Amino acid sequence: MNEKFKNIIIFLTIFAFLAGLVYYAFVTSDFSNLKKVDTSMDFRMKEKIAKKRYYSTAVEIKENGIVDLGDFEINIGNGKKVIANISAKYDKPDGWGMAIGVDDEIKSKSTVIRHSVIEAIMNQHESDVRSYKVKEAIISNINRNLSNTTVEDVYFNRLIIAE
Repeated sequence: MNEKFKNIIIFLTIFAFLAGLVYYAFVTSDFSNLKKVDTSMDFRMKEKIAKKRYYSTAVEIKENGIVDLGDFEINIGNGKKVIANISAKYDKPDGWGMAIGVDDEIKSKSTVIRHSVIEAIMNQHESDVRSYKVKEAIISNINRNLSNTTVEDVYFNRLIIAE
């Protein structure tokens, strides 16, 4: 009986200490500086931003030769589909005047580049999508449509195979 009573006292002491610690943290915190985020934005603007974050087909040039190819949702057969967000690294030549037109080519051929990605993924089996074969197919398909640069690598920011 003594041991049980001793354990209860230890438990209550630890619990009281933790409760006191939480109370102290709450009392000494300065909550007056907290502000609601995005209170100035109206509902339509928030909805527009949320839709853009959810699914984007826009091809966007990033720095250092990276291009965001956007989101993809592609049927690959057997009732399965690939949901992916893909970026690519392309060769951006250094030197004066060498890189002129490379970004413009990527932007102007964005629809063709996205189609190349879709075509490469659609022509793969489910097991190939899970391997590096799909990366090689995407790089090959995109490079067939580019003249001023080449894609060096493909990055999957998100890759889900769903039913």
